[in-house]
Amino acid sequence: MNLENNYASFWIKGGILFFVYKEQIDIHLSDAMAILTDRLKLQREKAYPVLCDIRGVRSIDMDARRYLAAEGSVFIKAIALVSDTPLSLIFSKIYVTGNTPPIPTEVHTTYDDAIRFLSGFTS
Repeated sequence: MNLENNYASFWIKGGILFFVYKEQIDIHLSDAMAILTDRLKLQREKAYPVLCDIRGVRSIDMDARRYLAAEGSVFIKAIALVSDTPLSLIFSKIYVTGNTPPIPTEVHTTYDDAIRFLSGFTS
């Protein structure tokens, strides 16, 4: 099953939930809440490791970051943020160091590296 909203596309493959933000997206608290609601619909109360491609994110406000770090971690075993531009690397580092997610979280520059990290959480 695939799901898409105004902010991202999501699908589950090989026991990993893939989450790809659309290009040039700005995320505010209300957007983060809508994103979480749709992700939870796809997951149907089952926890997954998540590969989150944030390369399309242009900006994310502090309230949205805090919300996603706390409430957004529900039903997530681990998260790999995929980031390969200077801007998305900054967002990733701010998220990981500034919000201290309660789940294992790493930043990777390729899908292959992210999947290797997440494969330890697929069982």
